[in-house]
Amino acid sequence: MDEIGTTRRPPTPPPPLPVPPDELLLEILLRLPPEPIHLLRASLVCTHWRRLVNDPAFLRRVRGHHRAPPVLGFLNNLPGAPFFVRTPAAGAGFSPPAPPGRWWAYDCRHGRALLHSRGPGVDLLVWDLVTGGTRRLPTPPARLHGYTSYGTVLCAGGAGYHHGDCHSSPFLVVFMSTDDARVTSACSYASETGAWGHVASISSLRGSYVARDNRQTALVGNSLYWLVNVTHILEFNLNTQRLQVVQVPYHEFSSYRGKAMIMPSEDGGLGFAGIDDYSLHLWSRKSDVDGAARWMLSRIIDLNKYIPPEVVMSSQVKYASMLEPIGFAEGADVIFIREDINVFMMCLKSMQFTRVLETGYFYSIYPYTSFYTAGTAMSVVIPE
Repeated sequence: MDEIGTTRRPPTPPPPLPVPPDELLLEILLRLPPEPIHLLRASLVCTHWRRLVNDPAFLRRVRGHHRAPPVLGFLNNLPGAPFFVRTPAAGAGFSPPAPPGRWWAYDCRHGRALLHSRGPGVDLLVWDLVTGGTRRLPTPPARLHGYTSYGTVLCAGGAGYHHGDCHSSPFLVVFMSTDDARVTSACSYASETGAWGHVASISSLRGSYVARDNRQTALVGNSLYWLVNVTHILEFNLNTQRLQVVQVPYHEFSSYRGKAMIMPSEDGGLGFAGIDDYSLHLWSRKSDVDGAARWMLSRIIDLNKYIPPEVVMSSQVKYASMLEPIGFAEGADVIFIREDINVFMMCLKSMQFTRVLETGYFYSIYPYTSFYTAGTAMSVVIPE
């Protein structure tokens, strides 16, 4: 017992924990989930952590570790809808404002979007959604000022490049158009040269035009693919700069009554996805021993297991099925499915099924994937 009038000394505080070395901190930070909010929160711990998180060498390691960047949202052309719709992975801090003017989304890939002016003429703009930077392209050659058109943008970082933070890398734009004589032409633009290249053309596809709904372009290897109709796919080889036609399995494709889209297959080749009632069918194009290409049904997914019961009931009351694939995220193995006014995002690897929107009749969307941090974003808001 203490004597009267004496004061007890406060206990000696424990020594501070040793600060882990940077090498250990970096290994811990590297293993955070790829969604941007995790690194953003880590960067707020202290100045030292922020410097570590925004170091270019560390960010390259993050991209190499995770490989596929997260899906942060999608662009769309639905009148009255937000031009960019974010997914839960983006958090509240990522909401890029559209460039000034009236634009129509053509494509979104490798951190950039290709936009077309809603006014007359061919006015193309490449937009970096993270930095807000834009680049207006020179007018394409006259042979590409046709009746209908497609366009796509992709990173030109070269072999072995890990996409997801392509803000400073060169890019390519491929623009394709069909004229009134039913001649389809395509041409590529290189940001490094600032010029359009050779125009490749192909004659009438049995009287069909390039599809008007501007569905996504599929990038497989060194070729881009556009779905023309239920019988033809157009291929543009980036190496040879030539166009050629790929046959679609007509009976199988037409059985989906338009509820189908081309996309990379799960094995990395050309494929397409179709929905029959509540079954998602994944097809792939393979070569047999004779070198002939054949289409094969590679996977069937019962969507009844993943769609919320109330959505299924509502759909059955209206029609037999209102499910339709409307977009895919290359490299992330994510497909977007529309059911009436609902849009769902499904990861084909984890089978995670998430509703991302329930306010619009979307028929075609352009998913956006990217690694981004506070150092590259225009503005960041950390949610509570």
